[in-house]
Amino acid sequence: MIRFRDLKVRTKLALGLVTVMGPLVVGEVLTIRSMQGSLRESAETELSNNVRQLYRITGLKQRSHGTATTGGPKKPSSQDIDYLAKVFRQTRFGKTGYPYIMNSAGILIVHPTKVGQNIYASQDSAGRRFIQEICHKAVRLQPGHLGTIRYAWRNVEEGETAARLKIVKYMYFRNWDWIVAVGAYEDEIYAPVAPATRSAMTFLGASLVLMVLLTWFMSQLLAKPVVALCKGVRRFAEGDHDELMAVGDGKDEVGVLGRAFATMARQINQKKGELEQTVRSRTRELNDSREQYRNLVENGVDCIVTADLSGTITFANRGMEELLGQSRDTMIGRKIWEYYRGGFEKARDIMARIQREGSIRNYEQQLITADRLIPIMTSATMLYDTQGESVGTMGIFTDATKLKELEEELSKAQVNLAQTHKLRALGDLVAGVAHEVNNPLMASTTMLRVIERNLGKDDDKLTSQVHVLQKCNLRITKIVHHLREFSRQTEIEKKRVNINLPLRNALLISNQQLLNLQIVIEKDLAEELPDILGDANLLEQVFLDLFANARDAMDGIEGKKTLRIRSFKSEHGNMSTVVVTIHDTGPGIASDIQDKIFEPFFTTKPVGLGTGLGLPICYGIIENHYGKIGLTSDAQNGTTFTIHIPIAKKGEEVDTATDEENNG
Repeated sequence: MIRFRDLKVRTKLALGLVTVMGPLVVGEVLTIRSMQGSLRESAETELSNNVRQLYRITGLKQRSHGTATTGGPKKPSSQDIDYLAKVFRQTRFGKTGYPYIMNSAGILIVHPTKVGQNIYASQDSAGRRFIQEICHKAVRLQPGHLGTIRYAWRNVEEGETAARLKIVKYMYFRNWDWIVAVGAYEDEIYAPVAPATRSAMTFLGASLVLMVLLTWFMSQLLAKPVVALCKGVRRFAEGDHDELMAVGDGKDEVGVLGRAFATMARQINQKKGELEQTVRSRTRELNDSREQYRNLVENGVDCIVTADLSGTITFANRGMEELLGQSRDTMIGRKIWEYYRGGFEKARDIMARIQREGSIRNYEQQLITADRLIPIMTSATMLYDTQGESVGTMGIFTDATKLKELEEELSKAQVNLAQTHKLRALGDLVAGVAHEVNNPLMASTTMLRVIERNLGKDDDKLTSQVHVLQKCNLRITKIVHHLREFSRQTEIEKKRVNINLPLRNALLISNQQLLNLQIVIEKDLAEELPDILGDANLLEQVFLDLFANARDAMDGIEGKKTLRIRSFKSEHGNMSTVVVTIHDTGPGIASDIQDKIFEPFFTTKPVGLGTGLGLPICYGIIENHYGKIGLTSDAQNGTTFTIHIPIAKKGEEVDTATDEENNG
């Protein structure tokens, strides 16, 4: 806090005079403001009283005629209006203020020049519909209450070139739906305020001028020699010793003090050259070292941050700013663990390892930002002062986001590759098995038909047994058919097709079955999707299988059951795909079996209700369209199957590669 004795001489003189004159000036200002307020309040009160008087005159006129035969207030006659107009014309406020009457629709009943005009849409100089505002507020006023509005208005008829602030006081005469109003310019009704204000301000200005002149005179008389000495001392501090000697050539106390400083300056000047040379040399070395350090730390590829022993960040380089998306001013002073996932416990674990091992390298962790988690590799070590005491830590962070993304993509690719090889190998095996089973199956089916024809009508038991065998053969036939489809022995005819076509066809077939189970179908199929190269029949089979799985999953559950179907375009890197998602609100698929559902013969359905080949066949069909199929599922949100199929290139009509494979 600055003490009074530490202030400059001129400041002390000024403060003394202000202390004396200030209260007088403040009192005068407050008096002027109080006087202005009182005069303005008196002028507005007079305006309000005039409105009330005109309102009472209107009421008296209405009561003098009684009421209509219906019991309601009697409508005003032309004589009533003429009488009121005469009274209103005799009333003026200021130079141009006048009273008027209008109804709540803005039509003027009594006015000096505009009787009968509708001014409801009138706007002031700022575009404000002030008449509309008066009408809205007036009808809500309680009986006997006043309303007030101020607006800027330029009276064009009077030749005014600039807008002036106008005040309107109004009351609502409910019996005749009249608004009795008085409007006047503020500068006219406040006119008596101006002379008194000018007189008071003149006196105030004279007081201020007197205070300034007195301050200047006292500073010249008392403070000028002291100020001159201070100026000379300041020049001396800057190296101009001759100026200081010129200040001290008098015989008073200031002159003696100036000569003493000049003597001291000559003695100091003898060592000045040596000190300057030493400083220049040391400064050059320091600057070189500092520049090397700055380039190393600031422009390094990695992120560098230091913290004291309490974990408070003391430095962060440009790389750290870019990584976190924050300025170093924001980071410095915060605790380092505020950016760690795991917070204080993670920071304590890292610190313990540094103290135990001396440093750490490539320690994996995550940093927290406002919108994401950043995986990083951390290397850190202790920092020591010149006495060898630990003063903090330094960490070097490397953004591992790209590395993690590559690892995740590699893992997914390995899983997909293994699944593809597994299905292809199994497909070759299944194709052979299906062929070998089909021949004896056809013979068995033929023999059962012969036996059925040769059985007598009385052999009901044998006939029933034959029918059982025929059903078993039919089931075996369906399994063989699925095996042949799974092994891709059917021909694929790929043409340009809109994915919404097989999707709608499959939904048309499955629609009634879904509705029978009270399943709500929600569709969101994007219009004007680009074509893909595909076999519409096989894609329809994929969608039918997925709809059937969703139907079975939701069969028997309570509550609302929903099947949501979407199609849209998506961009994946340099590849554009059409995406189809099929979501059901069933119980979901357990996480420990989600990686098995595309394996042949794996099924979660009861024995006899599923072959375990539906999803593997779907997987093979989508793969043969160069697409991908995957799922996400949990007990709370149900199951979503997502299919990506590449968009057909411009001018591409058939899949050449597939045709060559089929023809080969």
